[in-house]
Amino acid sequence: QEMPFWDRTLELVINTHPDADHLGGLVSLLDRYTVEQALVADVEGGSQLYRAWSAELAEAHLTAIPAQAGMPLNLGQGILATIISPGPAVEHIDEPNNHSIVLHLQFGQVSFLFTGDIEAPVEQKLVQIDAPLQATILKSPHHGSKTSSTETFLNAVNPQLVVISVGQDNRFGHPSPEVMERYAAHGLPVLRTDERGTIELITDGNGIWVETAK
Repeated sequence: QEMPFWDRTLELVINTHPDADHLGGLVSLLDRYTVEQALVADVEGGSQLYRAWSAELAEAHLTAIPAQAGMPLNLGQGILATIISPGPAVEHIDEPNNHSIVLHLQFGQVSFLFTGDIEAPVEQKLVQIDAPLQATILKSPHHGSKTSSTETFLNAVNPQLVVISVGQDNRFGHPSPEVMERYAAHGLPVLRTDERGTIELITDGNGIWVETAK
């Protein structure tokens, strides 16, 4: 549901992890909106941007809450949201990407899996512990990087559609041709922000409709 222009309150803001491409837009957000709750990964950043984010949280009198696996989020309107990671299964895995918040969202018969920048080691751990990964829509882990979207993970999620958030002509070469081939082998349609602009997914809990900017 789109926010009306006059609504200046956000009940919940989630920063999946402190990398600049996942944090940058949130810093100015705190100047423009009243944020009631901020959920963050269980790792801190050392960048100037992260320090600015911490300062903005303090100025807004917000204490960020570290996400933990199993944490339920009360979003109302029949929407069920659960944090799948980080948690005990991944606490010994290094690298901030692998401490990304993984969020499962369920509305009726339609579900979404938001994966941040998790990589193969976390994907495998989540499969091993039989985490509730199955989802209608998968937000491609790590922008379609070859570090992620392993075969066993895709089998566990078993999505009907993959959305890749990725910058046009990015210097990392995302999404990886290898991963795109893997999606194709699974018969998965893929929507990419570098090709389609803003991607909007609309659902009534039964069907799902897609609108794109181009």
